[in-house]
Amino acid sequence: MKIRKLILSMVVLALAFVYQPVHADDSADFDQFMKEEFVQMMESDYTSLHFALIDYEKYGIQKPQPTIGEIPTLDNTKDIEDVEKSIEGLKKFNYDALTEEQQHDYDTYMYYLESNRKLLDYPMFNFYFLPNSGIQSNLITNFTEFVFYRREDIDDYLSVLESVPAFIDGAIEVTRTQASQGYFMTDSALESTLEGIEKFVEKKDENPLIQIFNQNIDKFDGLSDQERADYKERNRDLVLNSYIPEYEKLADELQSFYGSRTATSLYDMPDGKEYYQALLRYKSSSSATLQELYDLTNAQLKKLVDEYTTLYLKSDESKLEETLEEKDPTEVLTSLQNQLQEFPEGPKVSFTANYLDPSVANDGIVAYYMQPPIDDIEDNIIKINGDNVNSTNEMFTTLAHEGFPGHLFQITWYLNTNPTLLRTQLSNIGYTEGWAMYAEDVSWAYSDLNDEAKEMNRINTNLNYILPAQADFLVNGMGWDEKKLGDYYQSLGLNPSIASQMIDTVTQEPATIVPYGIGLAYYLDFRDQAQAAYGDKFNVVDFNRVLLTYGDRPFDIVQNDLTNYIGSNSASTSSVTSNPGLIGLAGAVGAAVVIVLFILLTRKKK
Repeated sequence: MKIRKLILSMVVLALAFVYQPVHADDSADFDQFMKEEFVQMMESDYTSLHFALIDYEKYGIQKPQPTIGEIPTLDNTKDIEDVEKSIEGLKKFNYDALTEEQQHDYDTYMYYLESNRKLLDYPMFNFYFLPNSGIQSNLITNFTEFVFYRREDIDDYLSVLESVPAFIDGAIEVTRTQASQGYFMTDSALESTLEGIEKFVEKKDENPLIQIFNQNIDKFDGLSDQERADYKERNRDLVLNSYIPEYEKLADELQSFYGSRTATSLYDMPDGKEYYQALLRYKSSSSATLQELYDLTNAQLKKLVDEYTTLYLKSDESKLEETLEEKDPTEVLTSLQNQLQEFPEGPKVSFTANYLDPSVANDGIVAYYMQPPIDDIEDNIIKINGDNVNSTNEMFTTLAHEGFPGHLFQITWYLNTNPTLLRTQLSNIGYTEGWAMYAEDVSWAYSDLNDEAKEMNRINTNLNYILPAQADFLVNGMGWDEKKLGDYYQSLGLNPSIASQMIDTVTQEPATIVPYGIGLAYYLDFRDQAQAAYGDKFNVVDFNRVLLTYGDRPFDIVQNDLTNYIGSNSASTSSVTSNPGLIGLAGAVGAAVVIVLFILLTRKKK
């Protein structure tokens, strides 16, 4: 997941940008429209601007007031007006007069706007303090990853830090209204949020917001000793006397909301089904129906369980359990960077991989990749939550996800193609996280494990993400209860007892796991389609180029691109997921799968 925009809890709604061309009927007008939309997006939110661009003046952008953002309220009338005006402006263009690249930009932006518009109908479900995606966690990431490019950035950082209490107070007020009407996170999600806050506020002078700031000040050239001391003292005062107390107050407020949730799943809440449909569209990067997503994931699960069974029954258990030699993350990433022969060549980039301070390491996150600024893609950062990486095998696949051929490779590859600036700021999280999961799938072949262990780890990785992603929409979108979910798992050959924990997981933060599992299912299905069409002539480099070209975009568009690529080589370009029937396998084999599922069920990579 792109970490760049981290302010809103459920979705990024940078919607204060409107441009309406007068006679929008050619490609030059379209380019101007997209440029103006980008500029106004950047001018509406300081944090987005800082993480997106270093030399923002070069793009004609005026820096907005350095605050964390507008105070949250339940009134999103202006956001609705703004996004509808942008949709109207986009619709004025003659689509057929646009170039192929512009048509991709048009379709992707329209999907983004329409998805956000649907979500704006449900402000009561915009929960600000969820364990993994809540502002209490994302704000900390904003500050710990904030880079000082120039002196004014230091002053801006402190101004943003100073604005946090008012922002959180607004979010608390919204939450109080939501909770009074039964719209709140589950009690188990609340407990996770409170545990994260407690871990952060325990540290005072050793707090990362003080330690990291001091390190960055010491590295910054052009300051006198007195200026360094003054900056450090001002930051320390804000952290200890404003920021941490605000988090402590937040914890007290949230404690009072225990038991406010009126139903377990979104399906059973007023407007919950409708909201979840909108959320699923955004999170999956797909306009597919629930039945179509069920067919897609069910087909891939059947295939994976069958592969697992075959491998398990024919292999020596000691081979299946082989683990990789322990290596430094940089060494692993360097090795993976040299194993990109199946992908089109990307730009020359460097990276650093460091461990997070435990006090700011979210218990639900394994690692994350920081997208670089548009105008400087060479230096890339990966952060690892060491407490959540349980083995050398998991470290390997995590670094493939975040680095090569995962997020770092995909994002820098696209940024290196000089894309439309606005496109670099539109989140299609199902595509990006799906790509990173696809990267995990293919990367096992690059490891030093024996062939049986490579295959077992690949299958387990895919099961660990597709199963809970599917459960997410079965429970929150279709209303499946524990018995129905358990019966389904039993029909697959899995232990039905996992249904209870699965439901608890997917109701804590609905759709959080969706981009990973559904995204992965799409990529596996795309590969199945291409391999079936080309047979022995399948060229994996060309296939991956189709996926990468035009960047992160909705899967509807990727499918069209793939269909065009397959062309006359395929007798049928329809999805391989047309048969939703279930299969039954031996329960003993299924139980072996379940053991692995419990490891990754509640944690994710970004």
